[in-house]
Order: sequence, then C-alpha cells, then structure tokens
Amino acid sequence: MKLSDLFGVSLRGLTTNKMRSALTMLGVVIGVASVIALVSVGEGARKDVVESFESIGTNILKLYMNRWDARLTLDQVNELKQRVPDMEMALPQVYWGGRVTYEGRERYASAQGVTEIFPRIRSHDLYAGRFFTAVEVEIARPVVVIGWQVMQELFAGRNPVGRYIFIEQEPFEIIGVLEEKGENLGEGVDRMMFVPLSVAQRRRGTDKVDEVLLKARSQDTVEAVQLTVERIFQARYGDDAVYIWTQQSMLEQLQESTRTMTLMLGAIAGVSLLVGGIGVMNIMLVAVTERTREIGLRKALGARQSQILLQFLFESALLCSLGGVAGVVLGIGGSGLVAKLGPKTAVSPASTVIAFAFSVLVGFVFGVYPAMRAARLEPVDALRSD
Repeated sequence: MKLSDLFGVSLRGLTTNKMRSALTMLGVVIGVASVIALVSVGEGARKDVVESFESIGTNILKLYMNRWDARLTLDQVNELKQRVPDMEMALPQVYWGGRVTYEGRERYASAQGVTEIFPRIRSHDLYAGRFFTAVEVEIARPVVVIGWQVMQELFAGRNPVGRYIFIEQEPFEIIGVLEEKGENLGEGVDRMMFVPLSVAQRRRGTDKVDEVLLKARSQDTVEAVQLTVERIFQARYGDDAVYIWTQQSMLEQLQESTRTMTLMLGAIAGVSLLVGGIGVMNIMLVAVTERTREIGLRKALGARQSQILLQFLFESALLCSLGGVAGVVLGIGGSGLVAKLGPKTAVSPASTVIAFAFSVLVGFVFGVYPAMRAARLEPVDALRSD
C-alpha cells in the first residue's frame, strides 16, 4: 500500500466520526500544550536567573567573616588590593538602616554604607543625579543615593535630587537615584539606600566592615582570587576564618535547580499526555469493533495482515500528530499568556520538538494493541459479525 493511500484511508477513518476524533485528540492537545507551557515557565525562570547574574557580572565574589573573633576592617580591605594581583577592585559594605521620613510619609528602608566605586563594581547606572565621591566618603558627608522603588514610594516617581529625607531623624541630602534593576535573588537594590561608608560606620559606632565585594579581572581569575584571599586570612586567623561566595558558583547551583524544576514540570505535564494516549487506545479499540466487517471485507479481497496493522497504526499516529500540532500552537499561545499575567516564560525549541515527537510516539505505542487486534481478525468471523 502506498503512503498516499495509507494516509487517505486513515484520514477517512478519522473523519467518519468527527466529533469522537476531535474529543480524543483533545487529550493529546492538552498534554502537548501543558508540556510546552510549563517547560516555558521553568526555562523563563532559568533565563531570568542568568540575566540577573550577568547584569552584575560572573566575576564577582563576596567575602564574609566566618568566625566571631575574626575582624574585617577597612585596612584589611586596602591590604587585599595590594596583595591580590588578579583582583580589579574591592567594595567594603556596612549595613545600616531604619525609619525614613519625608513630608510625613514614613517607611523602613535598609541602607548600605559603600564607597564611590559601587556603580562600577555593580555595573549599576544612575537614573538621576550622581553618586557620592571619594572626598564625600572621607569627610562622612550626610548624602544618600536611593533605589528606584524608594523614589516611587516616597516621591511618587518625581525626581527627588536635591531634597532632604530623614533617616533615623537625621537629615540626608538626596544626590542621586539608581536605575531600576529589579529583584536580584531577594537582594532588592531598588528598595535600598546607599550612604558613604564612613557615615554608616559612625552611625553604627564601629570601624568594622560587614562584607566585601571583590571583582576579579576576568571570570578566569575568579578561582585564583578566591584562593589567594582565603590564604591571606588563613595565615592571620587560622582555618575557616572567612567564607567566600562567588557569583559563578551560585549561578551554576541555581541553573541546576531551575533545570530540575523544569524537568519536574515537564514530567507532570507529560502525565496528561500519557492519559491522552490511553484515550486514543480506547477509541481505536472501539473503531476496530465498529469496523470489523470492513476489516473482514478487505482481508477477503486480499489485504495482508501487515497492511491492516499498518492502517490502524497509522490512523492512531495521525490522530496524535494532528493533536500534537494543535497542542504546539496552543502551548506557545499559553506561554505568551502566562508571560503577560506574571512570570517570565521562554518557549524552548527543544521542548517543542520533544513534545510533538512524544505525541507521535504515543500514537504509535497506544495504537499497537488495537492495530494488532484488527490485523488478527479472521475474515470469515469478521464478515459474520453484526
């Protein structure tokens, strides 16, 4: 039997009862669409993580003291600049914050004491105004650069540069607003304020530094910077004195987590596709029963067992293939709808191809038993059936 003849016979078999074929196909459509839409959510989350890290740079390291008796001071940070040749810059940070008021409006906001290199090491541009200078850090001038969200909440989006806010009842002049960056793994720079490091240290009454951001000259030198810094503090305080967190290692861990989540979402959606396959098998068994006389007549006219088997197998695969095509269209549309409603999505070409191929495979696998049952019918028995 030619492929064109096989296609024509199978198509006629499906169109004999259009409503039943459409309802059977619906299970496959929903299964394929679910796989594509849910995998696109996981893929969107993975891309969002990657973009978030790349916006800062994968050559960033974060240094914490790991023991209460080990101190991290500004002098030690300056020493690192001299002793670690592969390190481009180091940003000491001191956490501070409290009640922020402006014209009767009050909110709580976290603040960080940093130096003038913050915009460069974080690759963070300014929306308005400027960042403070090295001189302002040295003289502890009470100035502040606020995040995008702080501007929205206190100033309703109006440019606040030149105005004064009160942080814990002390006046600070706003000299700049950072560009909107979005949430970075909960860090929320948009919701923070930044003051000169010396100001934060004085307000907290300490000369210590909470953490240091280190920037390696390239991604290839990250490991060298990490080992060198660990050895410097090991010689001073002993083992396990510091903990160094790298952007690259965290990125790899999060990518692995999002991949696992994507696979789980795909597997959950794949179950619905298998259920659709069971529906296809059920309908094909019904079709074999209804068309018993047709099968007997074809066998009496010389059709071979393999031709009967191939006809019903191809019919099952065609049903699932058409459902797969409709499911791909619905899944891509559903992914776009989800993206408009909230979380980012990204349709993966690989997941689309796999979902469609799996729908065809389901057609073949779940069509085998009905096709074999049709092929094994004896012509005499088939022709005698009602």
